[in-house]
Amino acid sequence: MLQPRPLSGKKGIPLRAHHLLCLLGFQGIGYSAEFIRNFHKVKRMVDQNPELDIEVVDDCDVVCLQCPHSQDSLCVKGGAPDNKTVRDMDHRVMEKLEIKPRDRFKVREIYALIKEKIRPEDLPEFCRGCDYLQLGFCTRGLESLLAENR
Repeated sequence: MLQPRPLSGKKGIPLRAHHLLCLLGFQGIGYSAEFIRNFHKVKRMVDQNPELDIEVVDDCDVVCLQCPHSQDSLCVKGGAPDNKTVRDMDHRVMEKLEIKPRDRFKVREIYALIKEKIRPEDLPEFCRGCDYLQLGFCTRGLESLLAENR
């Protein structure tokens, strides 16, 4: 099994565990124009840099920076001021990937791990409560990743 690299002085970009899956299916819709622009920027950075360090987190990350539901580094969507709903999504993904908060991987490594351990039929469980799940974007994105010969 792939082992996370220890933290070094060089910081990678923080990404929530469930956002690793969101990146696969992002189609340019979201909560606000600022959110969409920021998400596009993050997606481009990840897609174009397979050697980029990702620090997996279960709190606000670079995607959350422009989210209107982010307040004081917590997701308050749906009136959940304790961040529980979204953190539960992160923990379900981390459990399946057998990783923990603050583990670090290269983009190519984390996508290889996703390919190895996650299937489209897992998404309804991982993404329970996500408004975008029913649109099927993430399912198609994951299917595309699984079909790649990396």
